[in-house]
Amino acid sequence: MNETTHTTPEEYKKIKLSETWDVTIWVLGQVYKMMPVKLILYIIGQAMQNLYGLGNWYIFAKTLDRIISILQNPNPSITSIYPYLGVMLVYNLAGTVINLFVNYNRNYIQNLSRPLFRQLFYTKLHKLGIQNLEQPEVNNRIHRADEYLSQIPSYINGSVELIVEVIRTVVTLGIIFTITPYLALLIALSAIPFILWDRKYRTLLHKFSFENTEGNRVSNFTANDLSNSNKLQEININKAFNFLDDKFISFRKWFVMSYIKLIKNWISGNNTARLISDIVVFMAYIKVFTNMISGLISVGTVTFQLRTLSDFQNSLMNVMRRMNDLLESSIQIREVYLLFRTEPAFPDGTISFHKLEQGPEIEFRNVDFKYPNSEKLVLKDLNIKIASGEKVAIVGHNGAGKTTMVKLLARIYQTSGGEILINGQNVNKLKIGDLYDNMGILFQDFNVYSQLTVRENIYLGNPIEPVNEMAIRLAAQAADATDFIEEFPDKYDQVLSEKFKKGIRPSTGQWQKLAIARFFYRNAPLVIFDEPTASIDAVSEYHIFNRIYEFFEKKTVIIISHRFSTVRNADRILVVDKGMVIEEGNHTELMALNGKYTEAFMLQAKGYVSDITNNV
Repeated sequence: MNETTHTTPEEYKKIKLSETWDVTIWVLGQVYKMMPVKLILYIIGQAMQNLYGLGNWYIFAKTLDRIISILQNPNPSITSIYPYLGVMLVYNLAGTVINLFVNYNRNYIQNLSRPLFRQLFYTKLHKLGIQNLEQPEVNNRIHRADEYLSQIPSYINGSVELIVEVIRTVVTLGIIFTITPYLALLIALSAIPFILWDRKYRTLLHKFSFENTEGNRVSNFTANDLSNSNKLQEININKAFNFLDDKFISFRKWFVMSYIKLIKNWISGNNTARLISDIVVFMAYIKVFTNMISGLISVGTVTFQLRTLSDFQNSLMNVMRRMNDLLESSIQIREVYLLFRTEPAFPDGTISFHKLEQGPEIEFRNVDFKYPNSEKLVLKDLNIKIASGEKVAIVGHNGAGKTTMVKLLARIYQTSGGEILINGQNVNKLKIGDLYDNMGILFQDFNVYSQLTVRENIYLGNPIEPVNEMAIRLAAQAADATDFIEEFPDKYDQVLSEKFKKGIRPSTGQWQKLAIARFFYRNAPLVIFDEPTASIDAVSEYHIFNRIYEFFEKKTVIIISHRFSTVRNADRILVVDKGMVIEEGNHTELMALNGKYTEAFMLQAKGYVSDITNNV
């Protein structure tokens, strides 16, 4: 993994101007890729708008001098200043047009950049892979990046405003140098205390937020639990509301009060530092008035120079403030920037793998595996061969390594030792897209898409092809879902959440049947079911598994289940314990061994008998 993905607790105060530059160039570069013309026009328009006031005061100063000159004539006439007034009118109209132009481009960029950066964000997560996403430091970075992602439009504006503010500062500085060179330098130097104090407290504020990332995550999770209508049922019944409420509000109160204390000190220091600059500017005012009294400059020029001094001070302060704003924001946006620089835990394969017509052959050869940041081997010297088109069930207690085998086969993780072969090719060397074209996996924690319709939930099994209505209905039938779908008011067009208009809430079992239908619709050459019927009644389970064996004829099927009734008809059953296969065979052969499988089967059968007796 790229070393830039690791953030130490001290990074908040280590950012350099060069890093801010890198972050800013990256952000503006992304915006340029999205909308190049709009960004260029926005920068040009903003620069013109920023210099507009200076030009307006220059025209006013010339007009004022002309009026004073006319008043010295015996017969003054207003017609003499019509040209000046005409210039002022045209200039103001141009200013209005520029203002509209800038506002349009600013709003365009702000509103469009939000969804586009959100798309970039989730696309990056999609490419990173699960092995990255399960690491705590990456999770914290994702949390911070997600939080700061909404600030990118403001960061874009801040970057552009800093650029144009620097331009205005340079222009006004040039004018001040013609008035009093040494005071121009002194005004610039007087801004240093403001810069240092402002930078110090911005750093302290971000340090405080950074160090409390974990606390904020816990607090947010707690608030979400208290706002979740599904979770409130258990919370209310168990009277856990007060405990969770206190856990949320006590941290938030402490966090906010500590933050406000830092803000108070920050603002007080900034105002004090600003006074130093005001004193130096006041000295420059004296210099301007002295020149006027000496007859060196006109009244109009005095007006323009005083305004320029004020503009220079404000512009200089704005440059420092915006620079510190950018430095502060770049510390936060850097989390997004570094996330985008994070590389996948392992590179994609280079071998192409065409779409198969029938199920592949699978082999685990001397496979060892331990999870990241763990020294415990979950799988130990695992050796398994699965023939093309074979229906294999894997059973074992929780933690035996069953789901881990699936994750390795799907290349969510890579083996720590040994290799996994698909039709003789190392799975890690295959192009991930080609591998997934040939694979369908239904995990125990299957996805639900409550904002979508029934049809869309099933269609997501194979969304790269046009919708096949007949196949969708056949998949629903195979998953024993047709009956309840037909009872929905909108049937296959039914939205699956009561939180949307005309939506309904399916039961857990119905959701699982829809997830199974999705994988029937996918109809991949290699089909893997991880506890596919955990929330389904026994009758539906029986029908579904009979259809699995029939539906996926000539496909390789791997079923992980703790229910022995679902696996007894498999071609072969593997009993896994402590990361190793300890027994294998069909149901009859394993029962004859009178080993772990027989023991577990009899205990489960006894439980079924007990349930039936109690119900009777």
